Amino acid sequence: MIEKVGAKDAKDVWAGNHHSFYINGKGQVFGWGLNNHGQLGVGTKSNTSIPTLVKALEGLRVVMMAGGEHHSIALTAEGKAYCWGRNDEGQCGRGDLYGPYKRK
Repeated sequence: MIEKVGAKDAKDVWAGNHHSFYINGKGQVFGWGLNNHGQLGVGTKSNTSIPTLVKALEGLRVVMMAGGEHHSIALTAEGKAYCWGRNDEGQCGRGDLYGPYKRK
């Protein structure tokens, strides 16, 4: 049960290769696991075994998430996609390489 890692009131869960996310009843997204390329979106590149709030997604109605090996992507109810993490091959789909995640 994911409550053992500190997840509370989970409504949905998603995973990348070495990292995971859950969304709670308040619509907050939390991530944990490997974070060497910032794939958790928590503002650091430190790995964590404790679910940590993804502040950049607060206020967005995230309905789906997915993760690759070192990047993650979120889809909102409004049909907007947000991607962050490793981007050296353009995997974030921003049209650039290595660009940092910025919410517009």
